[in-house]
Amino acid sequence: SAGWEIIASPELFIATAAERTKHLKLGTGVTSLPYHHPLMVTNRMILLDHLTRGRVMLGVGPGALGTDAYMLGIDPLTQRQRMDESLGVIMQLLKATEPVTHESEWFTLKDALPHLRPYTRPHFPIAVAAAQSPSGMVLAGKHGAGVLSVSVIRDPGTAPNLGKFWQIAEETAAEHGNTMDRNEWRLAIPAFIADTREEAMEQ
Repeated sequence: SAGWEIIASPELFIATAAERTKHLKLGTGVTSLPYHHPLMVTNRMILLDHLTRGRVMLGVGPGALGTDAYMLGIDPLTQRQRMDESLGVIMQLLKATEPVTHESEWFTLKDALPHLRPYTRPHFPIAVAAAQSPSGMVLAGKHGAGVLSVSVIRDPGTAPNLGKFWQIAEETAAEHGNTMDRNEWRLAIPAFIADTREEAMEQ
């Protein structure tokens, strides 16, 4: 709804890119979990994990644009809680050996299992978006996931304290029996691609 970020399905884009590449890892940046049923997200990502032979990563977020939520009839105040719930169920489905049942006010699972087991064992990397608010760090720690941060030049007065953010993730992880790994902290940067640097600057 903002006029940019117009890739409507990261999974379709990744499947197309995967056919044209051999070594690059490809990740969703991000799949807004409140907009999708967690079983469908799990099945789509497992399929991509197989199609790419283990080159896929799942980046998740609550959905950053209030106008997207409005068009879908979702109360923006529910999005972080829904993302937390969905991510917990996705982690269950990826690890489950028994069917998963879960009753929610916005989705239902009855004796559910994914179509396939993940190609990557135990499963593909999962990262939670964490930008301005520490809530992403809390969820990463709670669910034992990595972190996906947008790396942009910011005014030091408004930039988040990344050291404190990471400490929040580590403390939350410890509370839930998980361990954070800095190697699983990914940064997203904007890039403009052209045949030459001169052409890129001109465009």
